[in-house]
Amino acid sequence: MGGSMVRLESITKSFEGIPVVRDFSLEIQAGDRFTLLGESGCGKTTLLRLIAGFESPDGGRVVINGKDMTAVPVERRPVGFIFQNYALFPHMTVYDNIATGPRVRRQPESGMAKRIGELLEITRLTALRDAWPDRLSGGERQRVAIARAIVNEPEILLLDEPLSALDATLRQKLRAELVEIQKALNITFLFVTHDQEEAMSLATRMGIMHEGRLLQSGDPRELYDRPASPYAARFLGEVNTLRGVAGKQEGRRVTLSLGAAGTLLCETGQRLNAGQEVSGFIRPERMFFAEPAGGDPLVQTLEGTVIDRQFLGGFTRYHVQLKNGATLRVPSPHSGLGSEDPEVGRNDPVRVWFSGRDLILFPDGGTAMPQTEST
Repeated sequence: MGGSMVRLESITKSFEGIPVVRDFSLEIQAGDRFTLLGESGCGKTTLLRLIAGFESPDGGRVVINGKDMTAVPVERRPVGFIFQNYALFPHMTVYDNIATGPRVRRQPESGMAKRIGELLEITRLTALRDAWPDRLSGGERQRVAIARAIVNEPEILLLDEPLSALDATLRQKLRAELVEIQKALNITFLFVTHDQEEAMSLATRMGIMHEGRLLQSGDPRELYDRPASPYAARFLGEVNTLRGVAGKQEGRRVTLSLGAAGTLLCETGQRLNAGQEVSGFIRPERMFFAEPAGGDPLVQTLEGTVIDRQFLGGFTRYHVQLKNGATLRVPSPHSGLGSEDPEVGRNDPVRVWFSGRDLILFPDGGTAMPQTEST
């Protein structure tokens, strides 16, 4: 990887006076698999169409591989696009579907055939070159769409939720195939999705989009472990929420009073004022029924009562009500090796353990942490 492949500079776009993309800036490096995660209607597809040239921005610039493409027509942009429904031509074979782009550009048949042959091999479609689209599986149709989108050797491939219509098992398989193909071709991917697991499993880097804005971008683990806003914390994975009042802060450490549930010692990069109302977010998998080993001075414990439990195959999820009325979700794994937490039932008292480092604090009603980006 190296060098900027796509740079979006303060992009804005409205339809009939309604803002869809708002002051959106982002840089994607060459060779990245960048996933853009957001709810339906947040502007993800519009952003792809602006990069591809199907739409023109009201403001800002689209720069691809160092060249300003803002006013360049779609047919002259070095971009491939895969739509949600793949948009294969039903009256054409696999080979002819892939050959559509080169034939429109009047490329010589001999050179085109060599390139298509290479792509058929990379996408494992050689045996299906003469097949019709209606005879293909969902995964095979996706691979045809990829080959057709990259046959003209674009510098970036835009993928608009191409796995959304497939069942969960097939989606998981095709994610792995997409990664293999991207590595084999060494092409930059920009993949938009509303599926959190999909975004994290595909990405070398990712971003979170909300109401037309980029909230945060960087390494998937960084976004998961250190969300920059309450919205990002809630949207990317599950969280337990603990609301309380900040106490005295010394350096990065601060106390958090949870009323009847007790007081916690936490670690934060934010500056909080004593008496300030605060929301703390923690991933359920960072909470345990057994005291963690290691003597961490920030290990915290809360007492509560089990009010519900759900068997979910590989683990049981317990719902624990604290003395202040807040409810925590605590997963207990079924490892089969005797290491799982002791089974407890409804109305049983329990203690929940976690590290104060894993509780991410935000002042209620205050400004979220600034957008962050991992390097």
